[in-house]
Amino acid sequence: MRPGAGWLNSRLLGKATTMSMSRARPTVAELVDAFVGTPSDQLDTEFQRLTSELWDDGVATDLALPAAIEVVARFDQVDDERKGHLAMLLGLLIETELPATDGPIATAARVGVDTYLLAHFPDERIRVLEIATALDLDVDDYSRLERSLRRLDPDNPDVGRAFPSPVAWDMDEAEREFDRKFVAALSAEEIEASWNRDTRTVFGNTGAKAYWAVRHGSVPPIVSETPVPPRYAHPQDADISIFERHSEVFRCPNCAGKLTFRPGTARCVDCSTAYPITRGMLDLSSKAGEGFDRDEFLFQLAKMGSMGHFVETYARPNFKRLSGFTWDAPVTPEIEFDYIQSSVAPVTGPVLDIAAGPGAFTQALVDKFGSDRVIALDLVAAMLATLRERLPDTPAVIKSATSLPFGDATLGAIMCWNGPHAFLDVAHEVIAEIGRCLRPGGTFTTYTFDNSSDPVYRYFLGSHHLPQPAGGLRMFDIEQFKGWLADAGLKIIEESGPGLAYFITAEKTH
Repeated sequence: MRPGAGWLNSRLLGKATTMSMSRARPTVAELVDAFVGTPSDQLDTEFQRLTSELWDDGVATDLALPAAIEVVARFDQVDDERKGHLAMLLGLLIETELPATDGPIATAARVGVDTYLLAHFPDERIRVLEIATALDLDVDDYSRLERSLRRLDPDNPDVGRAFPSPVAWDMDEAEREFDRKFVAALSAEEIEASWNRDTRTVFGNTGAKAYWAVRHGSVPPIVSETPVPPRYAHPQDADISIFERHSEVFRCPNCAGKLTFRPGTARCVDCSTAYPITRGMLDLSSKAGEGFDRDEFLFQLAKMGSMGHFVETYARPNFKRLSGFTWDAPVTPEIEFDYIQSSVAPVTGPVLDIAAGPGAFTQALVDKFGSDRVIALDLVAAMLATLRERLPDTPAVIKSATSLPFGDATLGAIMCWNGPHAFLDVAHEVIAEIGRCLRPGGTFTTYTFDNSSDPVYRYFLGSHHLPQPAGGLRMFDIEQFKGWLADAGLKIIEESGPGLAYFITAEKTH
């Protein structure tokens, strides 16, 4: 087993919770007694047993309501360690009734609202916020609590800004106007569905953080990791040489022919398809003259100018903790930089960064191998616009990674850092493309996450409704991920990481 693995190995718990067919099902009182009386070093195991009898992946069992009543009655009789677990349990049971907030379980739990601070009672908004104010909560936690206690205002809907916390979305006026127009185009049904997804996301993030805290202690504050440099005005067109130096490896997405580069345009020598180049960004998702409006493209980038800053300052640090079940933040940017620079080992050819985003870790590649060796690729133009500000000598390509615009065995190394899970449903296609484009001996280096085997934490993760995937956040079965690497001709030469986080480096063998 790799170092740091096995934090949530609840597969073993199944043996502890399996009952003989000849034994009667325990009563609610017996289940709660067993949890309350268990030694501290067995508390997590007994909590899993208790939860499995009352709750199944977001669905309440027939014992859930009487158990909620029993837990409320016993809450003041247990120590703080057990109170934390029981509050988690009540939250899970109440959420089985969402979007309703007045179901029988919520009604039973509401009796103790002054005793435990839960975010599931909008009718008790004033009382809960008064308690929260006295506790001097972290501003992010307070904003999640405040959002959880709000009801949808159809005349002034506030949707789409839930992760990592509502207060993190500090938009300028241009971005707010863009946001207002987007919401105004939604139907009433779409707004309600978005509101409910946001509510689930807030509950999921609050629950995941609290679950770690009841098991491991207080959560250190989240700080910005990799500040984005100040914005500056690019010239209308970057020096075309940043693409020309890689002309031998680029291929046309339309016919796989070679590309030639001229100011503002890349053109295929075989099919003559032309692709726009704007501010050092080659858009291979569009074709010049076929619906591409350069002025509109620049306008959209300007409206979303702070997106890269938001990702790096707020979203990424929270996402790492959430997905890795590492809320104590052991994976620092320094550790990431060191791993990248010691593990990425290119042979002849460019070094490609897939899902490069705003470029914080593309920087590690540039620092090690130089701008003339590195190509950045991402599907989101606003992210690459920030990368170009940070790395003005590094070419950027707007393109899906499911069909990489490079020839067979042309790239010296490839990295996809904190990225494969963003395209989880097509990751096997991306890995196959990585295997196709890598030269033998070149490395593929990635940072991703295993799927939790703990059903409670997996539920909290799946409650996050982020842009990708739309149906709720999921992670790989890491063994399946490794199988895709092997199928692509990639042999793992190193893997490590704490919790559910995985750093993997593989080498192209043939």
